[in-house]
Amino acid sequence: MARPRKFDTETAIDAAMNTFWSKGYTATSTDDLAESTGMLRGSLYNAFGGKRQLFELALRRYREGGTAGSNPAPADLPPLELIRQLLLTGVDQTSTDHRGCLAVNTVTELALREPELAQLARQAFVPLEATLTTAVENGRLRGEIRADRTPQVLARQVMAGFHGLLLQAKAGFEPESLHATVDAIVEDLRA
Repeated sequence: MARPRKFDTETAIDAAMNTFWSKGYTATSTDDLAESTGMLRGSLYNAFGGKRQLFELALRRYREGGTAGSNPAPADLPPLELIRQLLLTGVDQTSTDHRGCLAVNTVTELALREPELAQLARQAFVPLEATLTTAVENGRLRGEIRADRTPQVLARQVMAGFHGLLLQAKAGFEPESLHATVDAIVEDLRA
């Protein structure tokens, strides 16, 4: 008769996600994961198959759990202010919690060595792009946002700036400088 599991799978995935988020994929050892989850190494392998499989589960949890863009600013804000608030929220969170964005960190760390994991991480950008594209479209309808590029191109331009800002915030750039850059990104959208 098999022994019942004495751990909560969801709690273990959350703990692993936070460990990967703090240390990165490469620097996280199996011992780190065992310590953070409270599981023995053998139990980790039996439950999850290994570090890579646990990382995939952690990335999926991160994507489901609320990255910038999946929890946007209130929808009743004018489009430019919604975009501004979305960017500021990400910058301010990263300025205080220097882990940054797990998806951006993963793509930066693993794009060349682990393209499948990087692709999984990039899926976390989809809700952000959708939110930004919708905001740009709404801003155009109101005559507030420029119309010389497609909404998707403008949304991706904002995302590129946003991801750069997250890296700068993680590196310790001054919040005032980051806020000024957010304002410049938003101003560049103006009609």
